[in-house]
Amino acid sequence: MEGLAVMIDEGEPLIERAMQAVRRFHEARDSSAPSQEVERLRGEAEALMKELSAFQMDALERIIPKA
Repeated sequence: MEGLAVMIDEGEPLIERAMQAVRRFHEARDSSAPSQEVERLRGEAEALMKELSAFQMDALERIIPKA
């Protein structure tokens, strides 16, 4: 389980960045920010969430052996 703890620690900064990006997108959308800004923030949040998902899948593949 030590490997899992290390992977969680390694992923924490990415999780934080992704969540902050999602918050910024929602705040911009809810405050009627210019559509270009909302779209830029949406793209940033989406890219970070995809990066996070890939990181988590890679981490799972490293700790759960394939059959």
